[in-house]
Amino acid sequence: MKFTTTFYAMDFNVAGYTKVLLKYLRRINEKAGQAWINAAVNQTPIPTWSGASRATFSKLAQELGTSAPIGPIRAAKDRTALGRSSSAASGVIESKTEVGFVYETNLRYLAYNEYNLATAGPPPQPFSNRVRFTPYNFQSRAQAAWLKVANKAKLPSPWRHLKKRKI
Repeated sequence: MKFTTTFYAMDFNVAGYTKVLLKYLRRINEKAGQAWINAAVNQTPIPTWSGASRATFSKLAQELGTSAPIGPIRAAKDRTALGRSSSAASGVIESKTEVGFVYETNLRYLAYNEYNLATAGPPPQPFSNRVRFTPYNFQSRAQAAWLKVANKAKLPSPWRHLKKRKI
């Protein structure tokens, strides 16, 4: 008696799935980044006396396809240019294993007020007793907003990149 059989193997198109996955992750990163900007700028009481602190978010907002409103300038001098020049941002950072974005600033007042209670006195208490909402804690608010979007993400199905073949 003779039996014949056919064996199959499964091939996974890694390059195809990686392409689809990175495209999806870029889109989620953009949405989550927009939520991060919204929480950092709109939901945090960062004042707009000269516009410098809020302007540090402009580059990232532009790269992520949203805006970072600065609001009315109440100081004698408009310092939004100082804020823009004191920050660095990239809307998409991508490697083989990560997708994200970068926001950096060296604007000392914003950095100080992020973590400290501003009180009257000489620097580093730059805004005297007019800063009621310090520390800002915009990073923790923004991270929570980013995670809220990112945690809802559903990765694309890998099944359509799986093919069977005879061996």
